[in-house]
Amino acid sequence: MNSMAPNEILLWILLLPFIAALIVKILPARISIKAGLLFLIGQLVLCGLIAQTVFSSRFIYYPVKNIFFIVDPLSFIFGITSVFIGIFIYLFATGYFVKEAYPEQQKFSFWGLVFVGSMMGVVFSDNLISLYMFWELAGLCSWKLIGFYRADEHLLKADKAFLITSAGAGFMLLGFAYIYLSTGSLSISHIINQSVPPFVFALIFLGVLTKSATFPFHTWLPDASVAPTPVTSFLHAAVLVKIGIYGLARLFGTTLYVSGNVMWAGWLALFSSVAAGIVAMRETDIKRILASSTISQLGFMIAGLMVFNPVATRGVVIFYVAHALGKGCLFLCAGITEKLFGTKDIRQMGGLIKKSPLLTYAFLFSMLSVAGIPPLPGFYGKLEAITGMLIKRHIFYGLLAILTSALTLLYTFRLFRYVFMGDVKEVNFGEKGFAPMIVSVVILATVSLVVGIILVM
Repeated sequence: MNSMAPNEILLWILLLPFIAALIVKILPARISIKAGLLFLIGQLVLCGLIAQTVFSSRFIYYPVKNIFFIVDPLSFIFGITSVFIGIFIYLFATGYFVKEAYPEQQKFSFWGLVFVGSMMGVVFSDNLISLYMFWELAGLCSWKLIGFYRADEHLLKADKAFLITSAGAGFMLLGFAYIYLSTGSLSISHIINQSVPPFVFALIFLGVLTKSATFPFHTWLPDASVAPTPVTSFLHAAVLVKIGIYGLARLFGTTLYVSGNVMWAGWLALFSSVAAGIVAMRETDIKRILASSTISQLGFMIAGLMVFNPVATRGVVIFYVAHALGKGCLFLCAGITEKLFGTKDIRQMGGLIKKSPLLTYAFLFSMLSVAGIPPLPGFYGKLEAITGMLIKRHIFYGLLAILTSALTLLYTFRLFRYVFMGDVKEVNFGEKGFAPMIVSVVILATVSLVVGIILVM
């Protein structure tokens, strides 16, 4: 494998999830999730093989006819983070779906791998059309996975998510068409430093808003909580909503300039962030609390990108990794608590700190990282993002960003108090499947802690 050229490895990184998805379709259904897990580990190894090349300031290209795929540090960070989180979602799923019928397990494994493949396609595309195609493929995967159990209510929620995100993608495509007509190129690397008018930014930003569940297009994300826990973790931590953040960072953080003031977009994102934090304070459904939290954190990330400052952009990228680790772990923890208590209502939970120190550890450290408490990685991401805002003299803007972090701390501690403190409720850890679920969340929380320590050093 080491004899392969970096561009050949890139080709395999792009193809492997789709090849793996086809293979799990023909393998015995009972081993489909475990097979998917092995394929994702292989995908992580492939990413590791090109890491040194990417971070030694060399770009990796792979041409497919006139369409190029490219790896640079930004796309690599987004890509490898998704694969890494996906591994632990699949490990968790080996326990979570243990009582599900084998065809259901196979369906999850197939669409989960295609989901990861669509993320690879988005982040490594150097062509606006291929980026759009993989962007829409991710939406198709979310539609299939949100409606996983095919109940009427679930299908309605899946349809809602698909329609909202696809409509936004249509506006984004119009923006891409303008870029092509004005520059004569669809290659992202060929339009660097090109200027676009504010209305083109607005068209593309609509695609970002819908995919990243930002006000007023946010309602589909809490509704998607009807999906199984591994699916919601994919949506919030590994793939779907993070595609919007990548698209904004790639197109307007490193490539295009806007020939006008578009700070309204940052203010809208901050409003969405604060409003979602307030909603999370009042929710009692554990998954909807975490969904509101995701909306709030996505708003924070968009607000950081909208000041167009390299310090803020670097902070957003760090926080993206921290949020992926933390929120991925929190959703998996929520899935465990739902199975333990038989409910999503936090008012009917309690006492887990005495019943499961490992689950408490995983939830607490992930929660603190998302809230931005040192020395966890979320702190460094939020610190740099807010510093970048203040460098640009956006004082009130930065203060609102600090408020969103304070709200995060409040509603996550409220959630922790309901689920882990108080009277001990009757729970059953004896059921088959809990071991891989606990292992998954403990490792994710530990990785968060280690990343924070590395950033300190």
